[in-house]
Amino acid sequence: MNKKYLLTPLLTLPFLLSSNAHANDLLSKKINYQNKYQTMLNNLISKDIPGAVLLVKSKNHHFLGSSGYKDLDKKNPMTTDVVMPNGSSGKKLTALLIAMLADEGVINIDIPITKYLKKALYSQIEYSEKMTLRQLLNHTSGIFEYNDADNYAFFKEQFAHRNKVTTDMFPLKFALNQPAYFKPGAGHSYSNTGYALAGVILEQLLQQHPSKLIRTKILTPLNMASSYSKGVEEHKPELASGYFINDADPAFPLEMNVWIDTKKIIGTTATSDAPLASNVNDMAKLLRSIIKNNKVVNKNVREQMIGEKNLIKSWGQRFYRSSELYYGLGIWVEKVNGQKFYHHGGTEFGYFTQNIYIPDGDVSITAFANCGVNERCENDFQSFTFEVLDSFLNIKSSI
Repeated sequence: MNKKYLLTPLLTLPFLLSSNAHANDLLSKKINYQNKYQTMLNNLISKDIPGAVLLVKSKNHHFLGSSGYKDLDKKNPMTTDVVMPNGSSGKKLTALLIAMLADEGVINIDIPITKYLKKALYSQIEYSEKMTLRQLLNHTSGIFEYNDADNYAFFKEQFAHRNKVTTDMFPLKFALNQPAYFKPGAGHSYSNTGYALAGVILEQLLQQHPSKLIRTKILTPLNMASSYSKGVEEHKPELASGYFINDADPAFPLEMNVWIDTKKIIGTTATSDAPLASNVNDMAKLLRSIIKNNKVVNKNVREQMIGEKNLIKSWGQRFYRSSELYYGLGIWVEKVNGQKFYHHGGTEFGYFTQNIYIPDGDVSITAFANCGVNERCENDFQSFTFEVLDSFLNIKSSI
């Protein structure tokens, strides 16, 4: 017998043992990784948070899990493919469409908005002749926030119109003939009104609801098959129930300490400050496509949205107290300890979304909860997403 056949097993055995050990080690790490995030999800569920979904995707790991209930009445368990309204996290979708149209020369985001509006409307907006679309989108316009209208005026109207589809003029009317917070470009104040007004401009310019172009230019090309513009597109897959409880303010125009399913209320609002309903996979895909090179979002559009020269110093939804926080168009950029990540959360009555992307490691973190506009829900959910984020950045222990 040829000696080489006797030697081969002796030579390969250590290699095989080493390979098996490495594979077992990787499997063990994967199991620990899966168990870690599922345990965190399970611990998040409480009387204040009925259900939640988490996606964590990186070069080395993939976790998709859920916990709790998506329907409290029927006790249907939360599922990983659930579709929820994304609140302000959808602002990046409106900003992306406008940046794309600007790149095509259809619209100019650096000229006064009076070019795109009728005088009957812009005359009711202080400093409109000096206000630009860019300022509406990066929150430097100074326009009055419609949620600040007296005595919960907007919320009362929203609940009163729960069976009627409402578009951008609906919230905008609560900001008309109101004093600006500052002159355009003189400060930074987060503004839902700015995005509602941007939506009105889009609709008047395009002569159709922005959802039409959002579908053809963004959702379909990115294969966001479980996403839609709520209110004006077919809700397929169906929205999950969302739960709101007024447990803090006797002046709020709803009975106290009663859980309300808000699906039919939020599902009829087709506004550009909170346009999107999606699942966690689609939401992660949208943010990642804005940040990382792909065939749908080109370099010029990306530069307009998150390029260094187009970022403005911001305040608001930072994760780390010591970080530098900037806002582009529809996206926060946070820098801490030499690391950079992108995010935008969103709350609506009954829903909470957090959407994060870390370029180092190609990490996407997207989480949904079916509660919102409630302090205990929001505090617990923010703490949860922070712990997931810091499991990658490992900054908490060093600051």
